[in-house]
Amino acid sequence: MKNAQLLARPGLNHRQWTAWKQEEVMASTIKTIPTRFNPAQSETIFRTLLAVEDPSDVRYYYGVLRALGHEVTVSASYAEALTSLEHGTFDMVVVAQGSPAFEGRQVLARAVEINPERPVLVVARTLDIDCYMEAMEMGAADYLERCAAPRDFMRSVDARLRMKKAA
Repeated sequence: MKNAQLLARPGLNHRQWTAWKQEEVMASTIKTIPTRFNPAQSETIFRTLLAVEDPSDVRYYYGVLRALGHEVTVSASYAEALTSLEHGTFDMVVVAQGSPAFEGRQVLARAVEINPERPVLVVARTLDIDCYMEAMEMGAADYLERCAAPRDFMRSVDARLRMKKAA
């Protein structure tokens, strides 16, 4: 099947094909969002700051969050995300770890400092136990693999916001 799809998309390199396939999978998954994730079932509109630098990741997370009914503010850099945190009001923050050097650390630290009750989800391109431990110790609500299956990402978002709402 993959070969047939590659043939259906001539001229794409592996990275481009992977991004196209992720978007295709996300689109089909979003169509089947269970009613408990259906934004029409909720009166609350959640505001989410998305601090992810990779454009394909931005499209992925933006699409999933919008499908959940979130109002999403996208920051193209970690510096821009820090400015958005200072001037905006957000119910949740999704920040990319970046490389194993954990460039998203400053956004996580500042988000928790401003509002320790706000869930911050860290998404990681490469799972790294040291970064995981650091993120959780700093106050991250969850640490997920980059472009986790939309259903897994939705469950994490839903669980963290339900916990926040109950508090």
